[in-house]
Amino acid sequence: MNILSENYSMKEDIVSRTNPNGTIVLMKMDDSEIFFKISGVAAEVWKGIEDGSDLNQTISKIVDDYNCSADQVEQDTRSFIEELIKKDLISSAT
Repeated sequence: MNILSENYSMKEDIVSRTNPNGTIVLMKMDDSEIFFKISGVAAEVWKGIEDGSDLNQTISKIVDDYNCSADQVEQDTRSFIEELIKKDLISSAT
C-alpha cells in the first residue's frame, strides 16, 4: 500500500482546534486525557486531511510554501500519516 496515494479522514471521535499561533491540538473524545499538539508541516498535512485534500496536492503546496525538497516532505508526510494511523486518529477514506 502506498500511503501517499490514499485519501484519509479524521476518525469520528477526534476534535481538533487551531490555536492563534498556528499549532493544532487533536483530542480523542473518550475518557482519556491524551491530546496531541502539532505544528509546521504536520499541521499543514492535518489541515489537508480535514479539508479532504489529496495528499499529493498537500505535499505540493507545502513544497511551494516552504521552498523545501519534495522528497523530504514526502518522507515526513509518510511518517506522520503512519503515526496518525497507529494512534487511531485517522482512517483511510477509500
